Amino acid sequence: MWLPKLTFNNLSEEKKQRILDAAVEEFAYHSYNEVKLSRIIKESKIPRGSFYQYFEDKKDLYIYLFEIIKLKKIEYMSALLPNPENTPFLELFRQLYVQGLEFAVDNPKYVMITMYLINSRGSIYDEIIGDGLKLAKQWYISYIEEDKKRHRIAEDVDSDLLADLVIEAVTNIAYDQIKEGIDLDKSKMLKRVDGILKILRKGIE
Repeated sequence: MWLPKLTFNNLSEEKKQRILDAAVEEFAYHSYNEVKLSRIIKESKIPRGSFYQYFEDKKDLYIYLFEIIKLKKIEYMSALLPNPENTPFLELFRQLYVQGLEFAVDNPKYVMITMYLINSRGSIYDEIIGDGLKLAKQWYISYIEEDKKRHRIAEDVDSDLLADLVIEAVTNIAYDQIKEGIDLDKSKMLKRVDGILKILRKGIE
């Protein structure tokens, strides 16, 4: 896990939380390029010089926020990711999506921060999201390959392509919903996912 400077970790929990709360508020309502450290520093009630004792720069803080978001999301997913019950891939995918919705509803500002990043699709997106997507894809491919062995998925299905398809579908559904406002409509999002899974299960021919 990436960590900030030791001076930040040595702060009181109250002060650390105050800085992080100010950062979350700023990044949730502004794109990365629009974020102003001056606003974060003002809301944190710390001297400007102190900020640079805790983080190298805005990017340093941004990366740390995503470490926090990642760990928080793993809390929601951890029981499912190992697939202990050997659940079929499409059902497991749905269960993971439901947990992702719970995470989104409980942490809407984290979702807003993530959506701004997804919308940017620049080098910082690749740096922050890239490894996470690669890991998710590896998990999905392993589940798909296991389903092939159990004859749940046809052997000629392209595992890599199917993994890409479900990742892209989830990202687009979440992004479309976020564009409509921070209040997520879980039933609407789940209905769309179920529609996609129905097509995947039954095909269109």
